[in-house]
Amino acid sequence: MKTQSEEWFEDFCARSGIECERIKKESNKTPDYELIIDEQKIIVEVKEITRNKEEQESDRLLLESGYRALSNTPGERVRKKISNSSAQIKARTQGINPSILVLCDLKYGCGQITGHLDPYNIRVGMYGLEQVHFAVPRDHSISPYATGMSYGPKRKMTKNHNTTISAIGVLSTPSQDKIVLTVYHNKFAAVPLNPQFLTKYDIDQFKLEDGLPNNTEKWGKVMVILNSDNCS
Repeated sequence: MKTQSEEWFEDFCARSGIECERIKKESNKTPDYELIIDEQKIIVEVKEITRNKEEQESDRLLLESGYRALSNTPGERVRKKISNSSAQIKARTQGINPSILVLCDLKYGCGQITGHLDPYNIRVGMYGLEQVHFAVPRDHSISPYATGMSYGPKRKMTKNHNTTISAIGVLSTPSQDKIVLTVYHNKFAAVPLNPQFLTKYDIDQFKLEDGLPNNTEKWGKVMVILNSDNCS
């Protein structure tokens, strides 16, 4: 039985004109779909995020008392989905084809900067929590001061980890008759996803910008100019 997010993904592909074929389930876990764009095969795994027990309890408290009790580590749900999907994606891509891990938070739409899949949660889920570095001068009359920032603990995307996931997609329904897919490219992908393939379908794409010295890279929108040969 298809999940809600799988139905939305198939609907999005059908509306966009993307060739999408569901992969036959095998004894071992397999990804969900193969896309064919300009003769390029792209492997897709679709995962949805639902309210866990802690969030359900927080929702109950909000209704009963008007306050919410909830503690979340930024990017935690994204990291779990990466861990749960990496092996089956790797088995299908075989180091040849790019892949997209598509995530869908059923409670929120893409137009809201909230939920587990906003750009910040995606970024720190992939590359680690941001940490600030401080210098402590030997001269105690001088206060400690910040020297920069870097990505630190809980990183999932590195040069040696989860490189078979080329990008993370966020699937959402900001309105009843609209489905949106936003793609965040993995800078460490062994087989990068060419942004050219998705641009003609009006899919917003982001990648980490070149970072400033002593700072963390932030998302920058990928701008691709279509060649006339790709506009047919």
